[in-house]
Amino acid sequence: MPAPAKRIRRSVEDAKAEIVRAAEAALADTEFNALTVDDVMRRTGMTRSSFYHYFSGLDELALGLLEQFEHDIRASVDPWLQGDDDEDPAAATLIHLSAMFDVMDAHRTSVYAVSQAAGGYPKVFEEWQARVVDYFVDLTAAFIRRQVALGHSRADDPERLAHALILMNNAVANDHLRRTDRTDLRSVARVVAGVWTAAIFGR
Repeated sequence: MPAPAKRIRRSVEDAKAEIVRAAEAALADTEFNALTVDDVMRRTGMTRSSFYHYFSGLDELALGLLEQFEHDIRASVDPWLQGDDDEDPAAATLIHLSAMFDVMDAHRTSVYAVSQAAGGYPKVFEEWQARVVDYFVDLTAAFIRRQVALGHSRADDPERLAHALILMNNAVANDHLRRTDRTDLRSVARVVAGVWTAAIFGR
């Protein structure tokens, strides 16, 4: 009689990370709206019931996907928006927005999945709104106010301008990530950076 399979002991963090990675792999073949717990768990060494030990449902799994790319997106632009002002703000805008689009492209499966989940789960929408949209609107508004104080910008309503720019970023990114015929990401970043530069710096 064969010996029973040895149970692998995982920390909570390791188990959750494995499930999130399995979800990312499954999402390469199906959209989030069609994803099932079985699709995810068959890619792990855990049982289906284990999923509910770590996540209350697919909405919490979507938040796990959000955490996967949230840190990387912030790392690509936070130092620029929060830090010392560059001698050439327009050049810095292109550099950092290009880095942000690179991150979103690297995590495109998760980014698209979270955008789908936000349309069906209020909790995911609220977290996306708070942790991505509102977070970057506040950061960008503070950046614009600093540019005004330095004499680099004449923007008269930094909050509304920041809101419009961040919503534009999200819309452009989601449109790009959904396309099968995606254009060169660098050209997308150049256009978006051009809009930011014109709107903030007037050039």
